Amino acid sequence: MSEDTFIEKKYGLRENPFVDQIAKELWLSTWVNRQEQLAKWQAVISNLRKPRKNYIVLIIGDYGEGKSQSLFKVVSEAKQHLEIYPTFFTFRGEQKPKAPGLEFMFRIFKSIDFKKLAKAHSRKIEAAIEAIPDDFDEVKTILRKCCFAEPDLQNKALYFLQGEINPNKTELKEMGIIRKIDDIDVAKEYLAGILKVLKGLGFQTLLLAVDEVEYLFSLVPRPQQSIYVALLRGLYDFPVGMMKDAGEIARVTIFLAVSSDGYRRLNEMEKAEYAIGGPTRPLFDRIDVQTNLGVLTKEAAEELITKRLHFDRVKGRYANQPLIPFDQTFIAFIWELTKGNPRHIINKCSHVLDAGIEMGISQLTRITAEKLLRDRREL
Repeated sequence: MSEDTFIEKKYGLRENPFVDQIAKELWLSTWVNRQEQLAKWQAVISNLRKPRKNYIVLIIGDYGEGKSQSLFKVVSEAKQHLEIYPTFFTFRGEQKPKAPGLEFMFRIFKSIDFKKLAKAHSRKIEAAIEAIPDDFDEVKTILRKCCFAEPDLQNKALYFLQGEINPNKTELKEMGIIRKIDDIDVAKEYLAGILKVLKGLGFQTLLLAVDEVEYLFSLVPRPQQSIYVALLRGLYDFPVGMMKDAGEIARVTIFLAVSSDGYRRLNEMEKAEYAIGGPTRPLFDRIDVQTNLGVLTKEAAEELITKRLHFDRVKGRYANQPLIPFDQTFIAFIWELTKGNPRHIINKCSHVLDAGIEMGISQLTRITAEKLLRDRREL
């Protein structure tokens, strides 16, 4: 009998709930041991309903401590407020950017679902687009097509806005514009227009939940790193520095998740810029809230394991019984072995569960867990 068939027949689950090691919205109900940090994030989110300023919030944690899940939690909390439009995306892709910083702007535009906005706000969105000042006529033209054009032209406009295509003169003419989005200043005009539309739809804040900021150091050449840092600072100050006035627009708030090593390297950038100047110190000065995640306590680890083992992914709710019963020696063993790192907890429990189900283990204990992990060369 296959493992999937065994799980489905015996426990009513179609897959092992520990298999997915990447934090996803499905697992928000397993949130543990972050109440202090969550209270700080909620305070910022509450202010975004009637914001007087932009915000930058930094979430720092080692690998596996729950940075991605924390951002999902932030987005989930923000969705409870109709005045906030929250988005989630990673800092940058895995390919070398053709235009440093511009790719980040495209990722912002890509995170906004214009088709969904047009459908959900069909009575308001046309007026919201028309309220964009005439100085932003090309922005207005593209946003009209993103929301109202026939499918082929609508998709072309969306791909253009998201940096997916590099249109020629004929294609630019077809879309009714002259300029490409080929520098930051042009991209900021489009951002201003989008924020104007969001404001017209009743959104007070565009919340950007940005993951894996440490990519700045692993994938971006050193000479380009300061460009990204300067862009983040510029977004905090936005729309200051714009050559054109977009009028009253929605605010921008950025939640940045960065590894502990990435944060250390940001500090090294600041020190290197001390004598010659640079954007890192001004960015640090603009951080409103800084939170550190850390590892789980034994009690929180027990809560995490218990919740995961009881979650019925087929029915989308918690079952009365775990996949395999466990005792306190198992909890203590996993906590000691993983030192409370959430991702390591999931990884080890995944191996124990897979092997335990296959062998028909009736209860997870320290002894059984040690044997199962040794058999899998995970110990």
